[in-house]
Amino acid sequence: MTTIMAFLKNKTVQQLFIFTFFQNLLWWVAGLTAATGTPLATNIKVYLGGYGMLVAAGYFLILKRHFQSRIGPIFVVAAATLGLLAAPHDHMLQLFAILLCVFLVLACVPQLGLQSAYGLVVFSFLAGCGVPVILFFLRNHYLAMQFLMPMVPLVASYLVFFEPYYLTKERDWRWTLVTPAILILTLLTLGFSWQIVIAGLLAVAYWWLQPKINDNYRLVTTSVVQLILGLLIFD
Repeated sequence: MTTIMAFLKNKTVQQLFIFTFFQNLLWWVAGLTAATGTPLATNIKVYLGGYGMLVAAGYFLILKRHFQSRIGPIFVVAAATLGLLAAPHDHMLQLFAILLCVFLVLACVPQLGLQSAYGLVVFSFLAGCGVPVILFFLRNHYLAMQFLMPMVPLVASYLVFFEPYYLTKERDWRWTLVTPAILILTLLTLGFSWQIVIAGLLAVAYWWLQPKINDNYRLVTTSVVQLILGLLIFD
């Protein structure tokens, strides 16, 4: 019991649980947007939920340890197994589910050069689209434009908020404006409303504040802000 309590009081463990919960809540909010199809079977929900939890926990550890985590890739490999079980009759969805897992494992190999702008783009697309796309497709058996349009700023939010983990070298300050500009432009494609205005202001404010946040709390804070942003986008 003492060992369990010490484990649960560990700050990294607490942050991992918070980050994982908020990331998965964001994905399920996105995936259930405009979904009108068949409800998922309980076992599929369990597999998909477990997949999302393990993936989020895996890349939390990988990013927190600056791609030097030993446990993170293990979580990601376990997630790939559940991803295959979540879509047993759809090989394309299975492939899509394991792409993020494969990428995260390969990103831990510095020689492959995935800790870069290219890696950031790939990560943002796969992390932002992974669970929501699988969830929506399993329910509806197609991808609707009404669902895909809000997914674009969600992917862009990963570009902005996770950029510091992939682009760590000093750059001309003008290059740092690229990802927030992309996010603002993608938000504008959704039309003009008070939710979009607040989402834009929140994104810019956090982009400016993020470098000033203690590194120990940055990922957790990012997950909270990203969830709020997602709720505004998918409202």
